[in-house]
Amino acid sequence: MFVTSKARGIGVFIIADPIGEFSLRHIGNTYGTNSAGDMTSSVNFQGEASGFGTVWGTLISSNPLSETNATSGEVQWVGEAFLEDGSVLGGIGKGTWEKPENEHRWNLVMNIDLSDGEKQRSEGSIDLETLIFTGKIY
Repeated sequence: MFVTSKARGIGVFIIADPIGEFSLRHIGNTYGTNSAGDMTSSVNFQGEASGFGTVWGTLISSNPLSETNATSGEVQWVGEAFLEDGSVLGGIGKGTWEKPENEHRWNLVMNIDLSDGEKQRSEGSIDLETLIFTGKIY
């Protein structure tokens, strides 16, 4: 068990050992605007996650056009896992992303509500060169 505390707007959490890992590859983006006139980005991924099998999902964020080069912000996750027993598990999450200075990646932390009532936390990063999103599930 370890403690993580970072200025991510989430606070201090005690996190148990990881219960799984994920590796997702980028498959495309969709851009638009919201009612406030902000630029929205929907980033689509698919891949595998321990205990979940095949996973499809979308990271959604928005920023004012003038903040296109932001180095942190809020993010949402909406996705589905296609379990080995043939059932589908949905997930909706919220969290934050940040881009470390002089690095070509984004770090993400999200709290995710699953359709079976469970709550999980994911911590991972997107390598902006390979476009692979990897991380751990708690």
